[in-house]
Amino acid sequence: MSDKPSDNREKSKGQKKLPKRLSERYLKNSGEYYLNRFPASSAHFLTVMTRKIDRSCRAHPDQTREEWITHVRDVVIPYFKELGFLNDDLYSKALFNSLKRKGLSRSMIANRMRHKGVESDIIANLLNDDDDGASDKESVIRFAQKKKIGKYRTSSYDDPKDKQKDLAKLARAGFSYDVAMSVFS
Repeated sequence: MSDKPSDNREKSKGQKKLPKRLSERYLKNSGEYYLNRFPASSAHFLTVMTRKIDRSCRAHPDQTREEWITHVRDVVIPYFKELGFLNDDLYSKALFNSLKRKGLSRSMIANRMRHKGVESDIIANLLNDDDDGASDKESVIRFAQKKKIGKYRTSSYDDPKDKQKDLAKLARAGFSYDVAMSVFS
């Protein structure tokens, strides 16, 4: 038998490890670990931390979920904003530029940014900026080059269904019909 003290969080064969009990120190440490690996908006960070709180509260029913979520919102998030780990403006600009470089349409960029917790007014400001290079005509060219669609296709359109499939790809990517057809001329 081992001289090591037994930890109630140790997992036996086939069982998952029990989540830690919540504390301010634990939330700050796990939040810092997450933010060192992934950039995040404040809203997305709150979502990630809420999942962590939910797991811990299921394992330790004596903890109050709402109390800890309020603690994250009122203490932990301002703490990371003060340190510079959370900066919604910088995050949203970086995310916008990354999605723009991928050749996504303006509507797809807006959807992805909303999904990541970026506020609607920030998204609108970034999309309405005239010199940002995010026009759909530039994006559709970038997208077509990456996916080898239209005039960037390596083989000709022998079957009319191939052109329809390529148009469908462009439509799913959020491009309007007029913008999508510009790739074929």
